[in-house]
Amino acid sequence: MSDPLVRTQANAQSQSQPTAFPFAPGPSGGAMRAAVDDALRNARTRLEQNDLVSARRLYEGVLTMAPDNIEALHLCGLVCLRQGDAVRAEPLIARSMHLGLRQPWNFANHAAALVGVGRHHDALAVTDAALKLDAVHPAVNAARGDALLGLERFDEAIAAYDAALQRAPGQPTAWSRRGAALRSLGRPADALISLDRALKIDSGDPATHIERGHTLRALERRDEALHHYQLATVVCGKTPALLHDSGVVLTEMGRATEALAVLDEGLKLAPHDKKLLYASCVALDQLHLREELLQRADRLLALDRNSTAAWVARGNALLGLDRHAEAAQAYSEALAHTPEHVDASRNCAAALRSLGRFEDALEHYERALSVASVNPELLYNRAVTLQQLGRYDEALTSHAEAARAPAETAQGLYTRAVALQQLGEHETALRDYERACERDPHHGAARRSEAYCRLLMGDFEKGWKQHEARWNATDVLLNRRHADRPLWLGAEPVAGKTVLLHAEQGYGDTLQFCRYASLVQAQGATVILEVPAGLAPLLGSLHGVSRIVSEADSTPAFDLQCPLMSLPLAFRTTLDTVPAETPYLLADAERREIWVQRVEAIAKPRRLKVGLAWSGNPRHNNDENRSLPFAALAPLLALDATFVCLQPQVRERDREALAASGVVSFGDVLADFADTAALVETLDLVISVDTSVVHLAGATGRPVWVLLPRAPDWRWLLEREDSPWYPTARLFRQTRPGDWPDVIGRVRDALIDTAQTHGYPV
Repeated sequence: MSDPLVRTQANAQSQSQPTAFPFAPGPSGGAMRAAVDDALRNARTRLEQNDLVSARRLYEGVLTMAPDNIEALHLCGLVCLRQGDAVRAEPLIARSMHLGLRQPWNFANHAAALVGVGRHHDALAVTDAALKLDAVHPAVNAARGDALLGLERFDEAIAAYDAALQRAPGQPTAWSRRGAALRSLGRPADALISLDRALKIDSGDPATHIERGHTLRALERRDEALHHYQLATVVCGKTPALLHDSGVVLTEMGRATEALAVLDEGLKLAPHDKKLLYASCVALDQLHLREELLQRADRLLALDRNSTAAWVARGNALLGLDRHAEAAQAYSEALAHTPEHVDASRNCAAALRSLGRFEDALEHYERALSVASVNPELLYNRAVTLQQLGRYDEALTSHAEAARAPAETAQGLYTRAVALQQLGEHETALRDYERACERDPHHGAARRSEAYCRLLMGDFEKGWKQHEARWNATDVLLNRRHADRPLWLGAEPVAGKTVLLHAEQGYGDTLQFCRYASLVQAQGATVILEVPAGLAPLLGSLHGVSRIVSEADSTPAFDLQCPLMSLPLAFRTTLDTVPAETPYLLADAERREIWVQRVEAIAKPRRLKVGLAWSGNPRHNNDENRSLPFAALAPLLALDATFVCLQPQVRERDREALAASGVVSFGDVLADFADTAALVETLDLVISVDTSVVHLAGATGRPVWVLLPRAPDWRWLLEREDSPWYPTARLFRQTRPGDWPDVIGRVRDALIDTAQTHGYPV
C-alpha cells in the first residue's frame, strides 16, 4: 500500500478552502463539544509530531464521545494505517467517506487501507472513482499503482506510478514500489534506478532497503543484497521476514552454517512459519545434515501435508541417508501434488537407480525432460541410466545431447562439462568448469572438477594450485581438520619442526599420498601421520613417520600441518617427479604367513591366483560410473583360475551371484587393510575397478589391473596403459561410456596371455 497522504484540517487549508469536519453533538451539548475540540487539537499536534500512539489514543477517545466525527474517523484511520493496522483503518476511513468526506486524498487513503487488507480490486475501484474528480492527483495515482502491483498488473502499475511521480517526484514510496514492479517484470537493473531515487529522498526507509536487497539478489549481487537486508534490520529489528531473506541469501552465497543460525533465530520468533522452515531445509540440505533435514521436513509437512517442497526436502534427506525406497515414496508424494515438478522427478529417478530399478528411473528422467526440455543434468543422468541398462549407443547419444545443451547456471555448466568429458572433450569441459566457478564460487564439485580436469590432462602445475581452491567450497570446508593451525605448503623450512600430515578424503587417497611422508622427513621434520583407524596398522610400515594416530585419537603437539592431498603442491610435483618408488607399504610378516596358509588351502594348483574388486563405496560421487555389477565379471570367472574376493563388503545385489560363482570370499576374516595387504601379497594379480584396493596393491608393489570408466579419475591421466604413480599397474579403459563388457573382454584376453606366460592352463 502507498504512504497515505496526511491531511489534517490545518494542512488542508494550505492547499484549498478549509475542509469542515461536521460534528454531531452528544447529549451534553457545549461541554462535550469543548472536550472534543480540545482532544482534536491535541491529536493534530501529536500527529504532526509523528507521535502516532498518542494521536490514536486521542482520536479513539473522540470517537467514544462522538462516533460520527468525520475528522476523528478519517485521521484515526490514517494513524492506524501509518501504524500498519489496515484492518482497523479501512472501516474508519470508509465511514468518514460515507458521512460525506469525499476528497481525492480521502479516496487515496481509503485505497491504501484496502490494499493493506488485500482487497486490491476494491482499491482499484476506489482510485478509479477518485480519478474522475482529479485525473492527475499524485496520491491517487500512487494508490492506484499499489492496487495494480497487488494484482500483478505490473506494466499498468508502473504507468500509475509514473503519473504520480510526474506531478510529485518527491514520493519515496512511489519510487520504491515502481522499482518492485520493474523487478517483477524481470528488469532488475531498471528497478535499481527507481530504488536509488527512493533512497536519495529517504535513505532510512526499511521497505526500500528490503526491495533493493531483493533486486540485488535478482542481479546475483548477493553481498550487497545482504547488506541492505541488514540495514533494514537496524530499523525494523530482527523480524521473521527479514531473517528469512538474510538466511536465504546467505545460503545462496554458500554460507549455509551462518544461514542456518539466522533462520533458526527466525523460527524462535515464528516456529510455524512455513517459509522459514523451508529455507532452513535448503540450508540443512546444503550442509548434508540429513537427520535434521528430515525432522524439519516433517515439521513442515505437519503444517501443510500438501506441500510439494516439503516432500522434496524429505526425499532429499532420505536419499542422503541411503533410505532409497522411502525417498522414492516421498518424491512420489511430491509428484502427486505437482506432477511437473522437475526436481522431484529427477531425484526420484536417482533413488530408483540406487534400488536397481533402472527402467523406472529412465521413465522419470523422460518425464522430467518433457517438462524441462534440453536440461544438461537430466540428459547426463539419463545417459548414465542407459549405460546401466546396457544401451551404450543410446547413452553416448544422450551424453552428446547433454554436452550440447544450453547451460547458464553453475550446476548446468558443471553437468555439461561432465558430459563433455564422457565424450573425451576435456579442453571444452575445462572451460565449462571455469564458467561454473565464475557463476558460483562456492560450487564445490565444479571447483574440484576444474582442478581434476587439469590434472587428468597432465597440467600438474596449474592443477595442484587450483586444487587448493577446494577449501573455499562449503561441502569440503565442513570436513576440514586443523584449519586453525599453520598450514605448510612447502614454502618454509621444516627442519627441527613437527609436521602433522592428515588424511582428508577416502582410503585410496590416503594410501596414494602417504608416500610423501618420507619426503617431509627427509627435510629434517618429525612427521606425525593422522589417518582413519582402519589404515593405521598397515601404515605402520611407512618409512619416515615418527608416530601414527587415528582421527579418533587425541592429536599430539605439532608445529605445522598439511592435508595429504596438498603434498603434491608442497613438493611441486610434475609428471616427471612423481615419487613412484614402490613398495612403500609392506604387509606384516606374521599376517602374511597366516594368509599364505589360508590361500594355499583353497587355491587350485598351478593356476593363477587373482584378487577381484568390482565395486567401491556406494556413496562415492562417481560410483555409478566406476563400479560394476558382479555378474559383469562372468567372462573372467569362466577361466580356470583361483579367484579371491578382496571386498570386505558386498552389495545386496551381488551376494547371491557371488555365493554361486566359486569365487573365494573370506568375509569378516579381512579385519582391516593390513589383512588385505597380507592377502594381496599371496596373489599373482589384482583386478579391480578404481577403488582403494588398487592403491593398496600399487603401494605394496603388486601387479594390479585397473578397470577404468570412459571419463576416469584424474590420477589415471589420458590415453595410456601405465601409471606414473604405480609402476606395477596396467590400465584398461572404456571406449564407450558404461561399456564394461568390452573392457572385461580385453581383460579376459590379457588374463589368458598371462596364464600362458606362466605355463598355466586356462
